[in-house]
Amino acid sequence: NYEVLANTTSNTHHHPHPEEVAAPSWVSNPSTNMSYNNHHHRAPPPPPPPHGSYHPHPHHSFSTMEVTNGIDRFGRPYVETKSAESLIRVQNYVDEDIPSDRAQLWSKIIEARKILANHNVDEGNNVELYPRSWTPSSSQYNVNDSDDDSDSAAYFTVAQFNTLAKGLSTGPNNLFPTPFLDTDSGFHYGNYGGFTELTKPEVILDFDRLRKWRLLEVMLGGDDVCMTGDDRLKSSALFDILALEEVDEYHSFFEPILVKDGCYDGIYQPKPYSPCVRFGWYSDGAALLWKTEKFKVIDDECIDAADGNSKELVVKGSFEGGAACRNQVYIIVPLQIKGTDKCIVVAATHLKAKGGATNEQIRQSQASELRRRSEQMADELKELGWTEVNILILGDFNSEPDSESVRSILCEKGDWKFRSAAANDYDDSYTTWKTRKNGTTRRVIDYIFHTGEDGLQCKEVLSIPSDEMLERTYLPGFRYPSDHLLVAAKFHAGVSRRNDQLPEASNSPFEWLTNFQSLRHLVLPSYIVGDVSPPPPSSIGSASHKHTMRLNALHVGCGTSTVGESLLCLREKDVCGNRLQYGHVVNVDIDKDALGVMQNRWRQRELQTQQLDDITLGVMDWRYLDFKSEESCRLALDPLYRNLVQPLPNNSNNELGGYFDLVLDKSTLDCLLCSETDVVSVFLCEVYRALRIPTSRSESSLDADYRHSSGGVYVLVTFHPLEFIQQLLAELPGAHLEIEYEVIKRKADIVNTIDALEVDEVVSGKNQSEFDPETYLPPASSAWISGSFSPDENYRKTITVFTCRRLPNPKQEESNQTYALDRQLVREHIESTCDKWYQTTSPMVTNEREATLRLDFQNAILSQQRAESSLKEEKVTLDLKTCYELMFTEEEKQVLPFDYFIEDWEAYCQNLRRGEDFPRQGMTINTAIDFLKEMQ
Repeated sequence: NYEVLANTTSNTHHHPHPEEVAAPSWVSNPSTNMSYNNHHHRAPPPPPPPHGSYHPHPHHSFSTMEVTNGIDRFGRPYVETKSAESLIRVQNYVDEDIPSDRAQLWSKIIEARKILANHNVDEGNNVELYPRSWTPSSSQYNVNDSDDDSDSAAYFTVAQFNTLAKGLSTGPNNLFPTPFLDTDSGFHYGNYGGFTELTKPEVILDFDRLRKWRLLEVMLGGDDVCMTGDDRLKSSALFDILALEEVDEYHSFFEPILVKDGCYDGIYQPKPYSPCVRFGWYSDGAALLWKTEKFKVIDDECIDAADGNSKELVVKGSFEGGAACRNQVYIIVPLQIKGTDKCIVVAATHLKAKGGATNEQIRQSQASELRRRSEQMADELKELGWTEVNILILGDFNSEPDSESVRSILCEKGDWKFRSAAANDYDDSYTTWKTRKNGTTRRVIDYIFHTGEDGLQCKEVLSIPSDEMLERTYLPGFRYPSDHLLVAAKFHAGVSRRNDQLPEASNSPFEWLTNFQSLRHLVLPSYIVGDVSPPPPSSIGSASHKHTMRLNALHVGCGTSTVGESLLCLREKDVCGNRLQYGHVVNVDIDKDALGVMQNRWRQRELQTQQLDDITLGVMDWRYLDFKSEESCRLALDPLYRNLVQPLPNNSNNELGGYFDLVLDKSTLDCLLCSETDVVSVFLCEVYRALRIPTSRSESSLDADYRHSSGGVYVLVTFHPLEFIQQLLAELPGAHLEIEYEVIKRKADIVNTIDALEVDEVVSGKNQSEFDPETYLPPASSAWISGSFSPDENYRKTITVFTCRRLPNPKQEESNQTYALDRQLVREHIESTCDKWYQTTSPMVTNEREATLRLDFQNAILSQQRAESSLKEEKVTLDLKTCYELMFTEEEKQVLPFDYFIEDWEAYCQNLRRGEDFPRQGMTINTAIDFLKEMQ
């Protein structure tokens, strides 16, 4: 029943007889050089011949290849390609349960969810995919101009996903469809892939009924696009480029759905001798898909082969070397972004598995070959006239970040330089986490590599679920269908401004306000975190796992300051070896040239630092932001806030915020207080919205992800009088802040940025108090005395630093906390505070001025010889033009023209709600004095 059936007469199934199925065109001439693949033909159903094919590498010698059509034990046709070195079986049928439209597809996904939920009683029937979000990438280079949509065609998303082959995860009740050839005693057939800890492996790993639909849910973007009703029908796949590994049901299941209706086009490359075939299943391999609405394959007849024929650029095959190397495959495709002249060479692969030095040497050789071939294709495209060419390398490398195979991609050599798009620092992340009979492994082995600097700009990456989110048995499980996470990144293919186009980055920027060292003790991670006891290192498998707490900082009005760089260099360690550091610093400013200087300087210093060992930098981000525009704030900051893993429980208003542990303001509020009240209100509301909301967490929760429960801290460096800022912040409507301050001596400094960045090591509890005694000074006296500006000798030689920690709202339950403040109430508070302060400390109407004004009014009345002169002077009105001339000095008139004076007068009358008999066409002396007091 299991032998290959050829030239039989049986026709007991609904598929055509094998003799009636013509051999596909891709097997018609196996002896020719087939490293180039014509993949554009569309096979007519049913059954469609395979969309792609295995093509032996031109350097390999396969003298004899036998192609046979067969029927599996379930009566389904397949094609087998066999030689002395290879045995490939691929389906020649389409599954009967392929949905007819998108609505039916999502119905099947939802039905699979329901079945899984019924079996996951112990976990509260929760089968939702792990919540993930887009977070800024460490390889982002460009200044964010609020994401100019004029070049929107150059934005695209990329995903890499090892799907866990069906043939490698079946159980004893799954009947293998083709001959069983396993001779490897080290693998016992039907043990559910060795996932020994799964509670219900027969459910979790049920590919035909459940898992294949969950895999599609992940590939199509999960909950991001799994909507209801008409919205679901309109949704499309989230990822523009999709690389898949361990795919053994491509032709029968994934291709008919993913390539259907022109959403994706793609290429499939099976392994020459897949272990799935040994276990009686179909060959697994790699697939590379791209959205046809976004990309076009560069398939013009543009390369002259040695035989005089023209061929496509698409390359696929197995790696060079002996038999141990040739069972891994790769696909390399050149794609043009439609509507642009931008070209991307995309490579996908799955390198050799298993540990050991020998296997790592094989992986290093395979990685080097893949990079070399990708670069060769890119160089050929440039020779053909393509000027904007970039490279993406996607795959399961089966090697960790410090391995030689990964270094083979990232090492500095030749004209092409690569970076890795990673959601977290490698030393505290994972892309696979599973338990088998040999123990638990937690590793980063799946990657998205891209050409950096003036090449692809990685804007955001898909976050990795926190440790506490995963099921007890890790991956796979009820909430995730594979033992690997899908990793994804958002890119922009526009060439970033080159160094000679960026504003020049001074090697010695001047910190005019004060240097970082004078503020360092107030921004140390341990100070920002507050009183949080760190958890002890936990044990995962056999390895000790230390915790790292990464804080997020917002640097407002950054200018060209080096403070952001200094924050990223801060490293603290506690007695248990846990680490505290800044992982993401966002610099915002209204000056795009200043942001460009910072970007260029950071790029130069980062490249220098990367050449040093054991230094992993966090994410530096630059964003244009104008606080005059609330929309500008939303465009710059809301994409960050959407990345919150835990949104507010009762967030009925869809509020966003709470991302930052630190908001650092070096005199930006000072500048804005000299501007319009609306701008100040927007600024303070945005600062408060940005601060992390304090939470109450159990020790077990803290141990899981080492995330502190303290509220975010607003650190304000200001020249304004201490009492004024205290009143402004302490009484901010709706805000709950714990406010402290200290006065420090200014230490302007010239900063050397020629050298590489140096890590600023701190041991918690030891370094915090080592500061210059001049740091702690008494408050300077106010420069405003009795209505005049009288600075003393210390004025502007000292600055006040406020630290404002966000507290829970005592009037609200934790689940009802909100990010935002009422902007109108904040505006009114700012106006009231400023009015009261300046009316008290710098009154416009002093006793001397009032006396002078009364005399001037009296003389004006007498000179007009009015009939009413017999009345009391305070009841006589003068026309508004005369009042204006009498009330203001010539200098004041330059600031307040007569038209503005009239506007203020009308506002004054309206605010006081005077009756109809109130003389609006003129002023008495008492009205004039009251007007000046109110409107100053």
